[in-house]
Amino acid sequence: MAQASGGYDPHSTEAAFAYRDLPVGARVKLTNGAVAEVTGNPRDGAWLLIRYVEHPQEPSRVGEEDMVFFTDVETGG
Repeated sequence: MAQASGGYDPHSTEAAFAYRDLPVGARVKLTNGAVAEVTGNPRDGAWLLIRYVEHPQEPSRVGEEDMVFFTDVETGG
């Protein structure tokens, strides 16, 4: 997983544009420490559909699907 490209804050408006282009299958690290795989991207720059791959705080959520807002994503790609 790479830091958001472009050298900008991953929670900024610029990041929303970058997240709009994240492909299905990309892995993202969330602000809560979980790692997730993108399963869908409506390409609105705001929401991602994800499946938890790792979830240190709640291991029972691994394999669960969810929607996350771009401000919940720490790094992506």
